[in-house]
Amino acid sequence: METTYLPFVQAGYIALTAICLALVLIGVRKTFLRMGLPADVTSKRITTITLIIVGWLVLVSILSLTGFLADFSTMPPKLMLFLPLPLIAILWLTFSSQTRKFIQAIPASWLMYLQVFRIPVEVFLWLQFLDGLTPVQMTFEGLNWDVLTGITAPIFAYICFGQGRNLRGLAIAWNLFGMALLINIVAIALLSAPVPFRTFMNEPANTLVTVFPISFLPLVLVPLAYGLHFFSLRKLLMGSTAPAATVNPSLAV
Repeated sequence: METTYLPFVQAGYIALTAICLALVLIGVRKTFLRMGLPADVTSKRITTITLIIVGWLVLVSILSLTGFLADFSTMPPKLMLFLPLPLIAILWLTFSSQTRKFIQAIPASWLMYLQVFRIPVEVFLWLQFLDGLTPVQMTFEGLNWDVLTGITAPIFAYICFGQGRNLRGLAIAWNLFGMALLINIVAIALLSAPVPFRTFMNEPANTLVTVFPISFLPLVLVPLAYGLHFFSLRKLLMGSTAPAATVNPSLAV
């Protein structure tokens, strides 16, 4: 099948993933420094985190490039064997006592602003649909309204926490709204795949997500989206949106 937008979409997923993870690492580094960690300790931790992230990206790339993830003949399909891994890791990070101080030190607005990355994701899905590679229900022309989270992220981050405001209740409501939209599209994606419980029978089936680098969507970008929501809700429900005391005032945002 001749495609018009696929090369752009493929490059887009690679670029968006790289940009998002770079921003995450920058934010993690600044947060460690907010916590008062020495620069050498911060550097070692950032190196470790970077190696873990790169290792996951390499694994996802190998699994998709070899066609392993594209096998839907087993139950559960190969892709679904790996979907729980980042979820388990992020849930542990969210609720572990070892990361409590880290989450407290993150400015609440950061966790909302970064969700803007969901706008280009929805554009990519729409272009995939125009190329006949993704079913319509996975786009904003169908049943996927996740783009609203990306559009409203900077707006609500500013409304809730800009100019010294602390509208914690509104931020919690926005995060729950974003989580609901994310759960909606994840469910639609699963029910559009060629699995025994498939509900959406229109073609094409949702198989492009197993192909490199579109595989970064379910295994990297979706976990980033719910990870930001988990961290944000954890921080907000702890009762404080203010970051921990800053050792170096120049690091404050």
